[in-house]
Amino acid sequence: MAHSDATTPDIAVAKIVGVYGIKGWVKLKVNLETPASLTSLKPQFLTDSRQRSRRPVRVLNVRAQGKGYIASLEGVEDRNAAELLRGYDIMVPKSALPDLEEGEFYWDDLVGCTVRTSDGEGNLIDLGTVNYLLETGANDVLVVRASETSIDDRERLIPYIEGDVILKVDLAEAVIDVKWHPDD
Repeated sequence: MAHSDATTPDIAVAKIVGVYGIKGWVKLKVNLETPASLTSLKPQFLTDSRQRSRRPVRVLNVRAQGKGYIASLEGVEDRNAAELLRGYDIMVPKSALPDLEEGEFYWDDLVGCTVRTSDGEGNLIDLGTVNYLLETGANDVLVVRASETSIDDRERLIPYIEGDVILKVDLAEAVIDVKWHPDD
């Protein structure tokens, strides 16, 4: 799942979560279905966690390592240089990503969507809006914050399980219909 803010069409395609070896390789958490495409997406740049600094970068090589991935970055040739990049995101413009198939979307497209459920009698209940997504390992979770029109002021964590919980995602209307009891 990729994060971006509304003012920039940039998406975090990977996060540097550590270092690997002594030759400047970094450990990555990759937010792409095909991590190998990291080497072909252009342009790429690094941003720190607060997106204050931004500089060009090129991923030269990516390979699976354990449960994650490791990569070599242009100009990063030793462990010390790699260590300085821990916590940075590798970003690309959204326009550099391949076109999505119908029905597919990027995680950041869900942020700001209104989340609704039915009361069992056909009435829709507004649970709030998606604030961000949480990766738990088992399944992703929508963090839904109260909005002006929501039923109460609670924050809800709703698992992203298609079919069981997530019934319909309508990006054109910015609405996600869920099967979720308001008291849960």
